[in-house]
Amino acid sequence: MFAFPDPQLVALQRQSIESAQAIAMASFAGFEKLAQLNVQAAKSSVEESVQRSMSLLETKDVKALAETFTESVKPSSEKFTAYAQHVYDIASETRAEISKVVEKQFSEGNRQLTASIEAMAKNLPAGSEGVVTMVKTAMTAVHATWDQVNKASRQVVETTDANVAKATNEVLTAGAASSSRQARR
Repeated sequence: MFAFPDPQLVALQRQSIESAQAIAMASFAGFEKLAQLNVQAAKSSVEESVQRSMSLLETKDVKALAETFTESVKPSSEKFTAYAQHVYDIASETRAEISKVVEKQFSEGNRQLTASIEAMAKNLPAGSEGVVTMVKTAMTAVHATWDQVNKASRQVVETTDANVAKATNEVLTAGAASSSRQARR
């Protein structure tokens, strides 16, 4: 005889499938943004290369050729820094979306597990209260550990974001200072 699965189990499986889909879609969205960034960077690179080549072809003397070449190299570090910042932003945004899904899944799973333990505890024989208390205590410890790990992870991400922003600013400032020194020569 066929027995229908427990509705709570079916709901948990449905939620797991939906979470997997949400994670996959967030990943695809991140890949799409990265692909768009790369196509944009490639187009820009081709256009700039053509312009540089035309400028070099129009140069009449060696000094002007050297200046044209030097001027064409300057923006490269700034562009690379901007590109790297965009890649980092896309990765951070994708990570945040996936983290939301995982946190929601964990929270809901924890809620359902707690409800299952409560339902099971009602059907246990007298004298089983100690086992139920032990399981509830273990669940509380797991939840507290998850919260601490989650909090630490967020702090790491916030610190990393701040450090990347600071490093990007320093690179751009150094590039601007270098450009102004070369312009004065």
